[in-house]
Amino acid sequence: MTLVVASFASPSTVADETPASSSLPDSVRLSEAVIHQLSELATPTGIEWPYAFVASQTMRGRSRALGERLFFEVRQLTTQARFETQLQRDGLVSWARVIRRSPVDGRQVGRIDPISLWRTPRLDIPLNDNDWIGQCQPDNRIQLWSAIGVRHLEWSSGLTLRQALDGLPGARSNAEHASVITLSGAIFSRGISAWNEQPYSLAPGDRIVVDLPRISAASAWVNRSLPEWLSLQWPGKGCRAVSAISGETQEVEYLTSLINVTEPAMPAVENVSGDSTP
Repeated sequence: MTLVVASFASPSTVADETPASSSLPDSVRLSEAVIHQLSELATPTGIEWPYAFVASQTMRGRSRALGERLFFEVRQLTTQARFETQLQRDGLVSWARVIRRSPVDGRQVGRIDPISLWRTPRLDIPLNDNDWIGQCQPDNRIQLWSAIGVRHLEWSSGLTLRQALDGLPGARSNAEHASVITLSGAIFSRGISAWNEQPYSLAPGDRIVVDLPRISAASAWVNRSLPEWLSLQWPGKGCRAVSAISGETQEVEYLTSLINVTEPAMPAVENVSGDSTP
């Protein structure tokens, strides 16, 4: 009966009851934003929660600053590789190109589905209209950063870290460790040499970074910071983000638009990422 009465309300009454954009709240909790923007985030098949994310203004700034510094340091190492045989210049050129083509928009590490937020209240952060939530399309590939560049491998059940490295001659180089960055942004260091190898089964969407030789402060810094930067990247591919409060679609910025420098002069490297994820 309530619905019938409402249907006969006068146009002026309906207009008076329609919320204006100015009535939007200044701030909401992440859990509230997820509920309010479900219709904007959902695909025809629903929401794939492992591929949903929150990109606060603070984390986007952190990702942007870290990406710019990484690009600079990797370029410096590319120059150093002309004289330092332990560094593979082709691989570093590939790294620089992918970093430069990558979105600068970071995310909060961890899942944002209602159950995860209920279990971990500290992740249920306050958001304003400059903060975004979004969802990516699943990507079943494994991404591997190594001495031979950035490569994508098709994931298959039972794929291990050792198999992924053995399938790319030269990827292991003389490194003793590699970092695995999971879809949720967790980072795990694993031994990959003969004396310290640690078995590890890979999952779809994992990213792997094989350590550079620790020949300088710059290479040591990149070994620490590249996994962190990758953990801040949006999960999956074909990502879409909306404002946490207004629901307006947000435009993604790329590092290439923020750094006015020339890429290292090298022949094209095959299999370098060309989509919207690094």
